[in-house]
Amino acid sequence: MASSHSDTLGLLRERIARMNTDPGHSMTQRLSTGVAEIDARLGGGLEKGTVHEFFGAGSDRQLSAKPARFVAAILARTTGAVIWIGEEHLDLCVAGVEQAGLNPGRLICVTATQASFIELCEAVLREPGVGAVVADIRMAPDLVTTRRLQRAAHERGATGFLLYRSVFLADGPSQCLSATRWKIGPSTTFSLRDNPVGGAYAAEERWSIELLSHHHGGSAGWVIDPARYETHPFSVLPGAGMHNARQEASRRSWWRSALRA
Repeated sequence: MASSHSDTLGLLRERIARMNTDPGHSMTQRLSTGVAEIDARLGGGLEKGTVHEFFGAGSDRQLSAKPARFVAAILARTTGAVIWIGEEHLDLCVAGVEQAGLNPGRLICVTATQASFIELCEAVLREPGVGAVVADIRMAPDLVTTRRLQRAAHERGATGFLLYRSVFLADGPSQCLSATRWKIGPSTTFSLRDNPVGGAYAAEERWSIELLSHHHGGSAGWVIDPARYETHPFSVLPGAGMHNARQEASRRSWWRSALRA
């Protein structure tokens, strides 16, 4: 297993070197989501050099197509190699990634066994030239494992995106080591568009994006129209749950102490 792991890292290093990409050292420490309201809620966007968790909802719970597209759209605004790692196998639509704006030429797809998956993700996060690592995980890791990934991300400034293909996080504990935790799925509302052929209206699905956890505090929700993802200012979902100040202060203190442990 160790030999196979070493061989995989060696091949990745060769590919990254040939790509001649550099994640750069931008003054900004945030990654824009492309949605003004979400960026504002996060203080400018997702924190770089840390780990963020995503999982699907509703009909997209197992496929994770919407979370994957959302992540790809975020990464389209970055530089450096993007390593997309699948556990056991990788179910990724390259056409969908390209549609989200991410250049497939920056993308390196890798698969790993369940036994070596986390170790590989951790090692790749530390590799020079890597801008981001997307980990397509079948089961959510425990807190100790998440801490390892956080430390690896902090070490070189790469950003980790954990995509879960399970319902674990929907009912999981509110405490987590990730910088943010998201649930993305279909919304119950639809947008109406002009039909240029028949002149009638056509209904199109919107997405529900929920920020369930943020280590700086609070939660929120938005409804977005993916067809207008690049430019449309999206509306905030009414009644999105928000933790009270005392709960958030306690959780922020727990997050910092757990990461240092």
